Amino acid sequence: MSKTRSLFALLSGCVLALSMGATAALAADMNLPVKAPPAPPPPPSNWIAFIEANYEFGQVNPQGQAVYKEGDYNVVAGAVLSLYKNQSGFINSWTVGGLGIMDFAANSTLGPSDSFWANSNPTQGGGGLYYILSANTSVGFAQNWTLTESFYHLAGTNANGAITNSNNAKGAIQPANCTWGAFAPGAQFGCLDLPAWYWNELKLSFSDGPITHWPISFNPYITWYAELFPSGLTGELGTSTSAACFSCNSQSSDFIIGMTPTVSLQQFWGIPVTLTAPTWFTVGPKSFWQGNTGASGTPAFASGCVENGPNCSTSNFGVFTTGLTATWALTSIPAQYGHWHVKAGFQWYDIINQALQEDNLVTYGSSFGLQQNIVTGFLGLGVGF
Repeated sequence: MSKTRSLFALLSGCVLALSMGATAALAADMNLPVKAPPAPPPPPSNWIAFIEANYEFGQVNPQGQAVYKEGDYNVVAGAVLSLYKNQSGFINSWTVGGLGIMDFAANSTLGPSDSFWANSNPTQGGGGLYYILSANTSVGFAQNWTLTESFYHLAGTNANGAITNSNNAKGAIQPANCTWGAFAPGAQFGCLDLPAWYWNELKLSFSDGPITHWPISFNPYITWYAELFPSGLTGELGTSTSAACFSCNSQSSDFIIGMTPTVSLQQFWGIPVTLTAPTWFTVGPKSFWQGNTGASGTPAFASGCVENGPNCSTSNFGVFTTGLTATWALTSIPAQYGHWHVKAGFQWYDIINQALQEDNLVTYGSSFGLQQNIVTGFLGLGVGF
């Protein structure tokens, strides 16, 4: 019996070996490729970068100061470097980054002839051009909180130039590219001494989506805005000014309190569109909106607020704004060429503060009249890596 079992085991082994050899030979005859194990995916990059080009139908800054009545173009680019990640600890992430914005007017005449920006020609000496540079760092903590510190620098092509019209009492000589509107000598962007502004923003934000798991997330935040250095002490502006608004007090601060409700249409209809509704209001001491007394005793270049005069702030609130932005991810473009998107939307501004309304009267021109409600629109194309 034992011999029979041994013989059976030997025959079984031979059959198995022959079958495996036959299979290998058949594969070789058929030239079947031998698949190597897939290569491991590359580690995720610690860098995130983007660039976006926009066209805006009018422009109002976050503080409610109207900048352009007509259209303008801007290019925004930025990059973020991740230095630390740890989802299990209290400190979850640390990043550093930078941002650059270049903004220039679409038209050579920006609004009516009596507006602050009238007759500024961006094709001659860059009269309608300004840029913003920002450096920032963010710390994510407690899973859903983020604290971001951002430093900003804004300057125009004629920053700190102290250039005025030759007919002005200052007696300076105007550059050849300056043209003067009916508003006042020197009241053009390319011809006056647009200051170099510096400010800081400390932002605390909360991401509620991972907690609620609702179809909509609200993403509330609060930002402490602080002016850092006075500027524009000479030339047409005649007094220190603020990046927040013409009448705003330099070396002062207010708060921006808001939220960004967000809904993805991908989860409902499979459409790669994200809707956001940026909403915020500004609040601070009344003195924040009454720091600029105008130029050379004339209220033409600011709200004309002098202490508690008629054009001064009568409220602790500056502006309330809300709007809607639709961002469409262009998923048909292969990812190796970047993550592309287009966007469009509008923003409505309720200018609460009297001093801000007077400022915007200067920006848009007296022919436009005092405006409490301003609506702007925008289109954009961008790519991220």
